[in-house]
Amino acid sequence: MTTEYQSEQRLTMLKKRTKRCVCKYCGHKLYLRKIIFSDFEDARVEIFCEHCGRMEFGIEPEIYFSAKYFVEEMEFSFFPDLDDNEQTKQLNIAKACEVMAWENQNIGILNQDGFTVPITANANILGECVILGDDDLQEDDEIDLSKLKAVRI
Repeated sequence: MTTEYQSEQRLTMLKKRTKRCVCKYCGHKLYLRKIIFSDFEDARVEIFCEHCGRMEFGIEPEIYFSAKYFVEEMEFSFFPDLDDNEQTKQLNIAKACEVMAWENQNIGILNQDGFTVPITANANILGECVILGDDDLQEDDEIDLSKLKAVRI
């Protein structure tokens, strides 16, 4: 059985994924690119992460940010024998993405077109927070919340 890499149905599916998904390694935007594998083979269209330089099928952003939070905050590692560096962190996030996507597919809330139900992710759980110092909490001063930076602690 041969797969038609240039079929209209496949290209439509890839276009939808690039609009909806992010790279499961770094969370960056994905693009459609012609990938040339050799001089003797025609180029074929694939989803590509320009930040990582990887062909990547992508993951729903909500899953990526949940997996990233899980790996960073719980200090979880699927690969305890590897050095603790940025590349290992990316591998751990990607593996957590795969597990979370598998689980979401099996309970029926994720399919090939994305989530089947509305998803409302709690930004506080995903590591977004605001840090206020003592100077910011003075009662006589008004705090302009729009000027506060969000930082990870």
